Amino acid sequence: MNQVEKIRIQIQTLKKLPTLSHSAERILRLTNSELTHLDELINIIENDPPILSKVLSLANIICLGYSGPITNLKDALFKIGFNNLKNVALSISIFSLFKVSGQREKTYKRLFKHSVATGIISKYIAEEFLDIRDESSFTAGILHDLGLFALHHLYYEAFLKIENLVITGKNITEAENEVIDLDHSIIGKWLAEWWGLPEEIGEVILYHHEDPGKLDNKYRRNIALIHLANYVAEKIGYGIYDGGRESVFYESGVYSLLTLPEVGELVNHIKSEIPLEEINIL
Repeated sequence: MNQVEKIRIQIQTLKKLPTLSHSAERILRLTNSELTHLDELINIIENDPPILSKVLSLANIICLGYSGPITNLKDALFKIGFNNLKNVALSISIFSLFKVSGQREKTYKRLFKHSVATGIISKYIAEEFLDIRDESSFTAGILHDLGLFALHHLYYEAFLKIENLVITGKNITEAENEVIDLDHSIIGKWLAEWWGLPEEIGEVILYHHEDPGKLDNKYRRNIALIHLANYVAEKIGYGIYDGGRESVFYESGVYSLLTLPEVGELVNHIKSEIPLEEINIL
């Protein structure tokens, strides 16, 4: 049995829904249901205080352009909408599976903050520059590194070896393939399929490090958006690893699919407009 198969079998320990928190399982079922009930979602969140506090904190960060803080779920529903609230709750509850303490907490916090920053940046770019009001941009952004959470959770020593290679000059996919013979995008795709996440989310997870301009994929515009948001998050200090060149940025591929200001202008705009320093909700 080769290393990839060994890792796949180990990752399968996370496959079944009961391994998720009870809240995550229930929200996933709501997400996959054609009829999602408002009262049921609110009940799930209100009865899980750690998720409730994180949902409200994250809602305040993504709620740009409104006066006054969001202090309860009624405010959150009014200001960010039902689907955004559901997707925030889903993401937070999934991340709760991978929560760690002690020595691993520092690297977990960086990964968590990078994921949240990427989700918020992708949502902001979609709404402000592309006139897209589709909640999938935020969800795909925040969950794009799902495979890295699994890698961090189950293979922490490998995670650290990958970090060392990135710091010495390799990009993240090169480093991962050197250490474990595959990359986190594939691991994330496995989990997305096993947990029944929407197809678009799985495709973004799988291809977010690829050149979107060369993809023959019906979701390539959203893949391009998350590829860009991931890069911007790194540029403004929300990378996964402590130093190093993490991701290859395929600028021409992104701009062949999306009409946007140039990257430097985007970075400056986002730094001045989005309060990312408030991502402190662990």
